[in-house]
Amino acid sequence: MLRELGPFTVHLRGKGRRLAGLFVLGLLGAGISLSTPLLGKAFIDAVTERGDFSAVPWIAAALAAIAGLDLALGLAIRLVHARLSADVLVELRHRLFSRCLTAPLDGVERFRHGDLLSRFGGDLPQIQALLVDGLLGGVRNALFLVVAAGILVRLHPGLAVWSFTGVAVALAISTAFRGPVERAARSIRQDMANISHFLSERLSGLRAVRFHGTRTAEAETFGRLNDVLVRRVLRFQGVDAAASGVPGLVLTLGLAWIYLLGGRLLEGEQLGLGTFVAFVLYQGRLYGPAQGLLGLVRTVQEARVSLARVAEVLGDDPAPAVARATPCSSSVVLDDVWFSYPGKDAVLRGIRFHMGPTERVIVLGDSGAGKSTLVQLLFGLRAPRTGTVLVGGVDPRACPPVHLRRILGYAGAEPFLLHATVEENLRYGNPDATDDAVLEAARLAEAHGFILSLPDGYHTVIGGRGLALSDGQRQRLGVARLVLQAPQVFVLDEALSALDPSTATRVAENLWNAFPDRGFLVIAHQWTGSGRFHRRMTLDGGVLVPAGQIRPAAGSGPEPTGSAVLVPNPGLQSTPHS
Repeated sequence: MLRELGPFTVHLRGKGRRLAGLFVLGLLGAGISLSTPLLGKAFIDAVTERGDFSAVPWIAAALAAIAGLDLALGLAIRLVHARLSADVLVELRHRLFSRCLTAPLDGVERFRHGDLLSRFGGDLPQIQALLVDGLLGGVRNALFLVVAAGILVRLHPGLAVWSFTGVAVALAISTAFRGPVERAARSIRQDMANISHFLSERLSGLRAVRFHGTRTAEAETFGRLNDVLVRRVLRFQGVDAAASGVPGLVLTLGLAWIYLLGGRLLEGEQLGLGTFVAFVLYQGRLYGPAQGLLGLVRTVQEARVSLARVAEVLGDDPAPAVARATPCSSSVVLDDVWFSYPGKDAVLRGIRFHMGPTERVIVLGDSGAGKSTLVQLLFGLRAPRTGTVLVGGVDPRACPPVHLRRILGYAGAEPFLLHATVEENLRYGNPDATDDAVLEAARLAEAHGFILSLPDGYHTVIGGRGLALSDGQRQRLGVARLVLQAPQVFVLDEALSALDPSTATRVAENLWNAFPDRGFLVIAHQWTGSGRFHRRMTLDGGVLVPAGQIRPAAGSGPEPTGSAVLVPNPGLQSTPHS
């Protein structure tokens, strides 16, 4: 368990003062709790044995003062605990999210979205509770147990032995439930992940569900998933009730046995009433931390499942070890690149490709030919099995994102759109773009007109993934966003496939004319836009074959060059607007 928790204890670093403060406050609260039985003993000794009623007001005042101090300590503990827990949970979420962003795609894509979301929503809070409450609570309860045990031994060693025996038996029984609790917790986590994935997938495809007329079937499937979860939860409640109830029963039986023994000692005048009352009260104080340790055992049993699930995503290494480098040009080179997905034949076979800084190149190929894989290699999303991929003279995986995005910019067939306004979606990736730049980008992408026709224009909120818009409208927003980025090389991966030929031609010509000093890599299974390309390539059978070379028409931009020349980004802010 400690080995599994070890990689996560890093999130306690830098929080030593708050941890120590929370621990000390907890000890003070425990000390106050331990002092209460002594007041009860003092009351009984003063009244029943000495007949001294003058001590009663002082005892009552002390009890009231202790209650006030306990309230203040409780408030302080809550505040420190809430802040510490929040900081740890935020760090855990950030770590897992960063892993999803930076880990090799092959390692992340095997998880369904619902599986990942369930780890964020269910497993990370469990780990946070174990790190903060489990460790601190376990140490505090152990110390509390030792102090209470010492007091019990001092009051009556014989009765104390029976008390310790009951606690030991209860802990042993609780530990024996480890297997059933972990299996039940794992099943519930998986069922919750199934529901989370179902909702994520179906809610993002409401239009398709209605197109296919599967609303009734989907509702029935959702009902079945919930029924399975309910059955598992009920089963877990039974296991959890036994895991907590049986040890609790043992503790209660132990207390009953103490009453029997104590009654005999009182009857034989071998034990004073005040001492016995104090012993019984401390027995209750002993069972408090004992119950806390039993709860910690159950928490650990459940948390082991969460630790394993999160560690499965994090993996052994935080990120691929690739030395960082700064690009020195805007050229794109693939040299003898081979790539295959795990367990499958090669998708790309010995690809050799060089693209100069100002070239316009189109790569054509059927669906499944490997065009999108080629693009992913250029952006460093995947690593070639063999061969070299260079962007700006460096491996894209080693290029810092801030530099890579200056060289390569991407627009695809299905743009990533947020549930936000049109303007916010256009500014995604370039939040500092001026209003004039946003308008000009929309005009170049032939999107300005339809945006103005929306209910609130650029301030219209579009649904998640932009489903309120047509395919062509979404693609034009993706192109406009790319224009705002203004990279050295525009990568258009089926970015105009949903547009009619006339609109696609206008958008392409707008881009060629607005950025004559930039490179364009167009990926398509067929192309209906402008034909002004320097080269045409075909990807067939994993091999990239030249399909002829076409020189640009007069005035269409500079000739392609093999040298690496960096040109400053043209400012869109100064472009006149009508």
